Amino acid sequence: MSIKSEIRISRCLAKAGLASRREAEKLILDGRVTLNGKTVVEPWRNCNKEDLLKLDGVVVSQSLPTSLHVLHKPRGYLSTSKDLLGRKTIFDLIDGRSQHLMIVGRLDYNSEGLMILTNNGKLKRYLELPKNKFERVYKVKIRGHLTNSILTKIERGVSLDGINYKPIVTRVLESKNSYSWIEMVLTEGKNREIRKILASFNLTVVRLIRKTFGPFKLDGLQPGESKKLKLENFTIFKNF
Repeated sequence: MSIKSEIRISRCLAKAGLASRREAEKLILDGRVTLNGKTVVEPWRNCNKEDLLKLDGVVVSQSLPTSLHVLHKPRGYLSTSKDLLGRKTIFDLIDGRSQHLMIVGRLDYNSEGLMILTNNGKLKRYLELPKNKFERVYKVKIRGHLTNSILTKIERGVSLDGINYKPIVTRVLESKNSYSWIEMVLTEGKNREIRKILASFNLTVVRLIRKTFGPFKLDGLQPGESKKLKLENFTIFKNF
């Protein structure tokens, strides 16, 4: 077999639109990839066009049509494909493995609301890149109240532990004696960003619900429900 006829398995997965090269390597390390019936555990392994490559038991094809879904994630589910501790994941709610679905913009275990899933790696990266400025709208219940001073600081941008967070458009929706509901609009998705920023002002998040992500909305989906969408209905993604 000539070297030129071979291609790295991670690159093959990326070319099929299933993941970035880095994400593909993680899929391999997680034991989700097989080559000719045997599990691959080395990210540097190669394959050729005669080999049978599978992800989660499904044959990898470079002409895989784009699949796109929205899901209303309930609290108490992990945004991952599997959990070593046996906790529930969002793939207990939607058949993602057989469709090679990847998560766009994760939500943590105690957060809820809109999630997007697709098998198109290029689309996933496009939606997640901060430079593309897709707005993510969150409705947040906090213990306490958002003062004008705190509001001003959040809207100017916050720096915590050496990490710079971009300005977040924030407004108070409802204020009661012991809690408030606020709305926060982000254009990036750093890990636990809202919780960390509010905690820095001694405000505890009681509930965190993502309502929209770019052109996608919950649109009446109930917790645990999902819906398949047609990519062609979104003109912004006509090149995908």
